[in-house]
Amino acid sequence: MEKLSDNWNLFGLKLNKVKKTGNGIEALCPAHEDKSPSLTASFTKDKILLKCQAGCSFESIISALGMEESQFFAQEEKTMPKRIKATYRYEDKDSNHVMNVVRFEPKDFRPQRPDGRYSLEGVTRVPYRLPQMLKAIKDKKTILLVEGEKDCDNLAELGLTATTFPGGAGKWRDDYLPWFKGANIACLPDNDKPGKEGMHLLASKISPVAKSIIWLELPGIPEKGDISDWLQEGNGLKKFKALAKKEAKAWTAPTVAKTVKKETESLLHKDFYSPPGFVGDLADFIVDNSKYRQPILALSASLAYTGVLMGRKVCTEENTRSNLFIAALARTGHGKESARAIIKNLDARLDLECFGAEKVTSRAAIERILSWRPSSLFMIDEFGLFMKAIMNENAPKYAMEVMTTFMEVYTSSGVYYGQDKASREEKRFEIDQPCCSIYGTSTPETFWEGIGNSSKIRDGSLNRFTIFSSPYNRPERQRGKILKNFPKKIIDRAMYFKNMSIQPGKVSGDMTEVTGSPEPEVITYTDSAWKKFEDLEDYCTDKINNSGQLGSMWVRTAEHAKKIALINCVGDNKYQIEAEHAEYGCELIKFLTQTTCNEINKNLADNEFERVSKRIERLIRDSHTKGISTTELYKATRFLRNGKHRKEVLDDLQTAGLVVCLKDEGSGVGRRSERWIATEAL
Repeated sequence: MEKLSDNWNLFGLKLNKVKKTGNGIEALCPAHEDKSPSLTASFTKDKILLKCQAGCSFESIISALGMEESQFFAQEEKTMPKRIKATYRYEDKDSNHVMNVVRFEPKDFRPQRPDGRYSLEGVTRVPYRLPQMLKAIKDKKTILLVEGEKDCDNLAELGLTATTFPGGAGKWRDDYLPWFKGANIACLPDNDKPGKEGMHLLASKISPVAKSIIWLELPGIPEKGDISDWLQEGNGLKKFKALAKKEAKAWTAPTVAKTVKKETESLLHKDFYSPPGFVGDLADFIVDNSKYRQPILALSASLAYTGVLMGRKVCTEENTRSNLFIAALARTGHGKESARAIIKNLDARLDLECFGAEKVTSRAAIERILSWRPSSLFMIDEFGLFMKAIMNENAPKYAMEVMTTFMEVYTSSGVYYGQDKASREEKRFEIDQPCCSIYGTSTPETFWEGIGNSSKIRDGSLNRFTIFSSPYNRPERQRGKILKNFPKKIIDRAMYFKNMSIQPGKVSGDMTEVTGSPEPEVITYTDSAWKKFEDLEDYCTDKINNSGQLGSMWVRTAEHAKKIALINCVGDNKYQIEAEHAEYGCELIKFLTQTTCNEINKNLADNEFERVSKRIERLIRDSHTKGISTTELYKATRFLRNGKHRKEVLDDLQTAGLVVCLKDEGSGVGRRSERWIATEAL
């Protein structure tokens, strides 16, 4: 079967004077004597669209090319359409309908609200067959915990009570726990490793409130088999009761050998450093032309700048835009400034007009820059000090409004209305769909001190930022170069982005960038890409529900992944976000978010004692395997009130197993020297 993409390529080869546009191509029309390109065409997942500005018909154009009409439309895939196989009704304790889980064939499951929408928005999730489950608890009957709704219904036909959860046994939520108070539970895991591990997890969650928990593995079922498979073999209630009486055992948590594990630095895999297309090309160029090879900083800068280059011109089908807030962290002398310098050089040489400013001190300054350049990248050095100045509780109002303004602009996919002016003559700013990105560089220590405390996690200030951290050790050094020229492929692609229209199909070029009203080209997802984003949403939901205050750091993770996928897709000259773009965005952002959560645990505190304790722990941790002598540590901690305060903090860190004090065992007179080392470095 011919693919529509193959026909699109064939179509382009048959045309003359082909030139790419913001949303497709333009060329000479083959159906009339065309001297100036009057044929425009674009490509979607369903069809190839074309139009001759001189009025030639579709039939005359394809006839002149020797092509068939069918080649311009996607052929229907010879796969079975999805059909509903079963609908499982979830009810609350009063038997009110709260949601459905719909099973499709080929096998797929989707949650459905009572109003018919396939969404969980506004739904209070409960265990399956909750009214029957509560009655069984009241009657002191055993409740069977299984993997899916079909298993529950099959057991109900035998007169037994069973339950599961939306999404299966692995989708536990802490909201479910109160329903199991005083319950007698029998766990029936599926016959595979994930099934048993998932069921053990559920048992551990329920055990604090359950009256009893027993464990029953079914014999004679295939790999990945379940209770429904066992029943299909002709087994019934009588045999099940006999099996349970003979084989069921009291559940005990699986034992895990405890080992002292040295914490190693989490590093991004090198395969992520250079994604296909413009982002990877620019990142590679930055690395090759920097004194210190910092691929993770080069990648972060390339993503931020590329997102602004295409800002206001593309969006996803959900209206997700390409702006990013990025903090790039590296120690002093590790080459943080190189990526900023190269991008500023590129922007100036090609007159791309995407560089906003290096310093902003007020709401008015941000609004003024965005009214001048609606797509702007703010590249801020010493970003930690900048954050400290605008996030400090004692900061002046105008400084605190800087972060408020950035937060407002970050989520603005419509008209951004600036602050009202006191004078009628002084008109307030109105910016249509601004694309505002931040690329801030800092040392890790200064950045986390600038954030201050955990309140910035809870109020959502921090989860808008994607944080890239370079390795601790100083990167590879290479011979410095004076930057003279940029590669042609980078120049050509950057100019292509500049010349993309903010109104594809209506206005060519970017002449209306400031005054025009953007109608960005919509970049759709393939079904396989969408599935990867949905899987990430589920992963993030689990993190949000089970990570305490760090859960808020996962709220925007899927949004960030879609932004990165959009940037890489357009940068790779593709017209649809494919599974590869989605997988890259999802895996990259999962790694970065988890790394950020680890750093938050190490660096942010909720009270003064914890803040001081983490600051001293960081001093010791940053000394790595060398350690820090007691004398050096005392000099570095003169900010403490007194020696007693220092001793209290160090004793607390030792008791918690975070640091150790090693004494010199050598012979000699006098006091033995001491060195403090973080436990993770041993």
